[in-house]
Amino acid sequence: MKYLASESEEGNIEYKFTLNGKLEHPERLEELASQMRYRLYEGQGEAYYYLGVEDDGNPRGITAEELDASKLILNKVAEIAGARTMILRESEGNDGIIAEVLVRADKNPNELPMDIRIASVGNVDAGKSTLIGVLLKGELDDGRGSARSSVFRYLHELESGRTSSVSTTILGFSQDGDIVNHDKIFPPNDIELLERSVKTLSFQDLAGHEKYLKTTIYGLTGLGPDFAMLIVSANQGVLQMTKEHLGLVVALKIPFFVIMTKIDITPEPRWERTIQEVKKILKIPGVSKIPMQVQSPDDAVVAALNINQNNVVPIFNISAVTGEGIDYLTQFLQLLKPGRRIQEEQDPQFRAYVDDIFSVSGVGTVVAAMVYSGKLEENDFIHLGPFDSGSFRKVRVKSIHYKRVPTQHVSSGQSATFALAKVKKENVRKGMVMLGTKEQVGAVYEFEAQIYVLYHSTTIKVGYTPVIHVRSIRQSAEMLAIDQSLIRTGDRATVRFRFKYRPEHIRLGQRIVFREGRTKGIGLITKIYD
Repeated sequence: MKYLASESEEGNIEYKFTLNGKLEHPERLEELASQMRYRLYEGQGEAYYYLGVEDDGNPRGITAEELDASKLILNKVAEIAGARTMILRESEGNDGIIAEVLVRADKNPNELPMDIRIASVGNVDAGKSTLIGVLLKGELDDGRGSARSSVFRYLHELESGRTSSVSTTILGFSQDGDIVNHDKIFPPNDIELLERSVKTLSFQDLAGHEKYLKTTIYGLTGLGPDFAMLIVSANQGVLQMTKEHLGLVVALKIPFFVIMTKIDITPEPRWERTIQEVKKILKIPGVSKIPMQVQSPDDAVVAALNINQNNVVPIFNISAVTGEGIDYLTQFLQLLKPGRRIQEEQDPQFRAYVDDIFSVSGVGTVVAAMVYSGKLEENDFIHLGPFDSGSFRKVRVKSIHYKRVPTQHVSSGQSATFALAKVKKENVRKGMVMLGTKEQVGAVYEFEAQIYVLYHSTTIKVGYTPVIHVRSIRQSAEMLAIDQSLIRTGDRATVRFRFKYRPEHIRLGQRIVFREGRTKGIGLITKIYD
């Protein structure tokens, strides 16, 4: 077995060669428990222990008797630390056995569960909504779209069978790794789902049709997914929109995995050809990923522990009708580690971009927003803006809901809804920002960005006006200056943009996506003009 990376003092991974003989020393048990609490804190409630591995990463392995004794002691340490252990897998080391153990902290009733956001992308009719419906309900599809009905938001989506909006659904896992949603005897409501779950997955089902591409781009830029799952229909193969979505995911540096659907109705030669197409596109320059087919529970564990390295792409073969491959996918999902935290900087000040607006009877104006930094309490004041003039207004947040459940506070990395006092719905728009009262407010028309043109049919010159996506901001912006006379597909350039209709609140280092027709590009904000 190859060496592992040396143990780091930070993070949620701990190597223990053996724990034999530690039960006789209560002080040592408490030291180990304190160490475990730190690892759990680093992993937001989850830690991974490797038994039989030395600190330098040498997978020596230990005997079966030593492993049994070490497991017993690790369980005792976990009990002291307020956690529970789960054996993920055992394998052969160089001279003995190695065990990988998941340690999960006990659920604190006053804390929200760990949340991981997963964006579902892929060509229309690939089976994105159907797969999410099967995972949520725990019931297989009937082959005619019964599972996807729990995911769609609008009547026209049910009638056409195609997603045209961003639909968010929640899958909860208990401390033992069971799916909370599948409890048929005591089915959970929204509050009970959060109470029973130690980890939730928020699936953001994005549109696959080309005419809804702007909605898909908004979902990838504005909702801040931790991971993306690229759905490919085995019988359709890799289509143009599949490539479009893959390009966006890679450009935005979102870790992703591939799910091959409809394998029950696909002839084996066509299925194999699709797998080869996927592997080929993953290996091309600019993508440069290592495809990994998941065909066993051990593969699912390895895939979950390595996907955050952002170079391994797990591939699952799934049938929503027969259930083939669903167990491997479920095992993988419940082990996913939060990696790509949506926090623009280590900033204690509250900042959240508005991505939807509602008018609720008896409550008033409610906005949905992704929190990028800081923390907000119920009844706190925030600055809301910019309005068309570039100004901000001080507003009180009357109440906060997280995943449809009332909560006293939210913090960085969480998406929530906020009831705003004395604000009319028609005065609020998507792309506005909510800032802490100590945060410096401001909005600008012009900024500079280093861009990369993914595709354009001809040439781009000064005066070109694409639509700019920054977080949930979506507005046309003119290219005032380019450091080259013209740019084409594959070119990099430094460009000065000016928003066309109103100033926006943007920050250095934010990623942008720009589009116009089939033209697409990405960039990074490097300068802001007051």
